[in-house]
Amino acid sequence: MIHLEQAIVVEGKYDRIKLSELTDAPIIETGGFNLYHDSEKKELIRRFAKEKGIIILTDSDPAGMKLRSYISDLVNSERVYHAYVPEIKGKEHRKAHAGAAGILGVEGIEGETIEKALLTAVSTKNSVGLEKDAPITVSDWYEAGLTGKPDSKKRRSEFLRAHGLPGNLSQKQALKYLNSIYSSSELRRDLNSI
Repeated sequence: MIHLEQAIVVEGKYDRIKLSELTDAPIIETGGFNLYHDSEKKELIRRFAKEKGIIILTDSDPAGMKLRSYISDLVNSERVYHAYVPEIKGKEHRKAHAGAAGILGVEGIEGETIEKALLTAVSTKNSVGLEKDAPITVSDWYEAGLTGKPDSKKRRSEFLRAHGLPGNLSQKQALKYLNSIYSSSELRRDLNSI
């Protein structure tokens, strides 16, 4: 079991149950898009973000990404950490059918993968020893064919998945996350190998 100071914000009760087996951190269940209308829960999330920080861990489907963006905008804090689970085809055991995106949600991901995502998220803001050369930018992605070309979206999605991230991350989210985890030289090497 891992110990985290931050609260973890998840979509639903099955995500909360899964996380409670992995960490002793406070877990806030949003109820999905019900959060939009729940002023008490929004205030709770803001308070945790201000006092201890929050780790947002949503599904990697479009709905999860939309909720993640809403929460980030809601708290507008430096103490927001983003944990991402990879896009893995499948459905949760308790469900009769896969979701619209056809990928596993947080509840269906292996515990070890979730723990790694949580620890990586927290370490991104505490990283030391990374090379301080210029970060990877959208221009670098353009040169590598990950943006601005007919097949860029597909190539960018494959690149992100190869780095254990959801393929549907926005460029801004992806660049921020990748630049915080990898040194620029590591990312440039990966881009040059495309």
